[in-house]
Amino acid sequence: MSTGHTVNPFEPSSQQRKIAHLVRRIQLLTLELQEARKRERHTTELAAKQRTLEQLRWRLAALARRAAHDDLGNAA
Repeated sequence: MSTGHTVNPFEPSSQQRKIAHLVRRIQLLTLELQEARKRERHTTELAAKQRTLEQLRWRLAALARRAAHDDLGNAA
């Protein structure tokens, strides 16, 4: 049964798109935190951004592990 969508080896998978999205969010948040630290503003907002950054890093690690496992599973 065909879905009407051919697989393109150059088209990123949904996991790759999610990883790219998380990386962009982490980069943006890291820059925001660096700027806030330069201004020496240690507020609850800064603490919240730091927690969010840590959570995004954990999500990225989990997603990367799943993607690597899926890729290795498909190669076998």
